[in-house]
Amino acid sequence: MKSDEGRLFNRASALGLLGGAAGLLLNGGGRRNAEAASSACAVTREGEIGPYFVDEGVPGFNRSDVRSNLNGTSRQAGVPLTLTVQVLDTKAACAAMSGVQVDLWHCNALGVYSDEASEGTSSQTWLRGYQVTGPSGTVTFTTIFPGWYRGRTTHMHLRVRSKYSAASSTSDGRNTTQFFFPQDVINEISTSMAPYRTRGVNLRTNASDYVYSSQTKGKTELELSGSPGSGYAASASIGLPIT
Repeated sequence: MKSDEGRLFNRASALGLLGGAAGLLLNGGGRRNAEAASSACAVTREGEIGPYFVDEGVPGFNRSDVRSNLNGTSRQAGVPLTLTVQVLDTKAACAAMSGVQVDLWHCNALGVYSDEASEGTSSQTWLRGYQVTGPSGTVTFTTIFPGWYRGRTTHMHLRVRSKYSAASSTSDGRNTTQFFFPQDVINEISTSMAPYRTRGVNLRTNASDYVYSSQTKGKTELELSGSPGSGYAASASIGLPIT
């Protein structure tokens, strides 16, 4: 068994600051305007780093599209997902933060991570990458909807390196969190879309996942726009420092 180890993000910042990017997140169930976004945002809850973080030092990992190896081979099949992340400073009136490195990594549609000897994927580099935020505090990744593996619900990992924590340790999770997906979407993709349907529905749901329920407390669940056939988009705010 692998052991690595929800719905409450700043909707206002996504609406007002990301210019209407699709797939916004909930913040207490209510919409706010752009002015509110500049003065109030939520601190993002920590989600543990898990065993599959790799601090890739090759410049090629600074990329938007993470679906393939750095040399373009082994493009991973799956439902397309575009993820836009905006980093906000909760200690400075929720100002957008530039110069922040956002690392993203997750398993493929069959629940396998790249660049892991235990997974038989040493030297593979798909579904891993990072970007550095500009003046708007945003980065956008093109990837696929993750699959699942035994013991965990469907999720993605992020490490956000900033003035609050630049740690890159494989054990220090002070600047890490995890994103989750609506359970109905997970179930639909698992039963209707290739190659996910070869594994079927995961018995580990969001509600029974310890990172979702105990660590992030359901506050990092993405709200998606799109469909399994056309792909999805989501936008999220990260309020630093992560706690």
